Amino acid sequence: MKKRITPYWLTIIIIAGLVVFLNILACIRGFCDFYADNIYGLFCDILGKTMDIFPFAVGEILMYLFLLIILMSLIFSALFIFLRKKSRYKKFYLHYMKSVLMIFVFVILLYTLNWIIPFRSSILGDKNLGRKAYTRAYTLEEVTTLRNYIVEELNETSKQVGRDENGHLIYRDYKEAREKVSESMKALSKDYPRLKGYYPDMKIALCSTALEWMDIAGYNYPYTMEATYNKYITRLSYPNVYAHEISHHHGYYQEDEANFLGYLGCINSDDAFIRYSGYIDAYYYLDEAYFETLINVFGKDEAMEIYKEQPKIKKQVYIDLVEASKEAEERYNKDDHPMEKLSETVEKTSEKGWEVHEQMLSENYYDDVVGLLLYYYDGKLY
Repeated sequence: MKKRITPYWLTIIIIAGLVVFLNILACIRGFCDFYADNIYGLFCDILGKTMDIFPFAVGEILMYLFLLIILMSLIFSALFIFLRKKSRYKKFYLHYMKSVLMIFVFVILLYTLNWIIPFRSSILGDKNLGRKAYTRAYTLEEVTTLRNYIVEELNETSKQVGRDENGHLIYRDYKEAREKVSESMKALSKDYPRLKGYYPDMKIALCSTALEWMDIAGYNYPYTMEATYNKYITRLSYPNVYAHEISHHHGYYQEDEANFLGYLGCINSDDAFIRYSGYIDAYYYLDEAYFETLINVFGKDEAMEIYKEQPKIKKQVYIDLVEASKEAEERYNKDDHPMEKLSETVEKTSEKGWEVHEQMLSENYYDDVVGLLLYYYDGKLY
């Protein structure tokens, strides 16, 4: 008589088969586009609204629990070598490992639905041309024009932001900043439809100290659709970080896309402080790209001379950046960091990790936001 498959193993087989099937479909750009544009938003909104009930990042807690489960699995497996003849322990071990397997397949399914498929969908704009539609060879003159335009806008916005009687920048409350960014990003949904839907809170990361050591401003948990931020970032950068992470949340998982949409979400706000945050972030990318382009064309010495002749950000902008960094550093120093002796090791490890990240994602890396910005202003500035 044939032994029937138990409900447990039938569930495992069905979920595992679904994961394999979805990952095969994820190799088809058209499927990923359809899913990201029409289905992903449902998961995004439902999970976003549900997780907003909790004041802490559920995804981060689950990550720690998952790591604990893995550690306990290793320990129990080591013990099983010596206790495998003990029927009670053997029964416990088998039940435990079956539970771990069930958790694992569910996690992989969520990861596939909430990250792998939307990540592989088309980049912004033309769904058939792909990334090359955004990467025509821009001239040095065009790069110069865009870089100088951002400098001018940044300098002008520095005059429009609120300041106290001593000229110090007045920071926006975090909640107010989120509302302002959400408002301007929803307005972008006409051109970037995935930005429709629910805009959740951005929660403080419990591991903010580690994120600070690794120079990470924020992180999204695809299992719970929660956006978190490093609480030690500058308050000046907060609006841009929220705009970036909320772009990920709405299915724009490639880093250059999130940077680009974060920029648009900030600079299209009716609030000068929000615009200021966006222009500052774009300035760093464009200024670096511009200087590297000069070096490639003219060599380091001549490039430096040409660079010195270009418009510069005003002294007030530098002062704002220094004061914002000082305020963030004071917040960091007020807290206890018992593992700080590990900070150098973590920093070196993260640097290597960023190098690997850049190699793996190549054209999706952060610096490629310059290409999207050049494309966006093509026909507007040059």
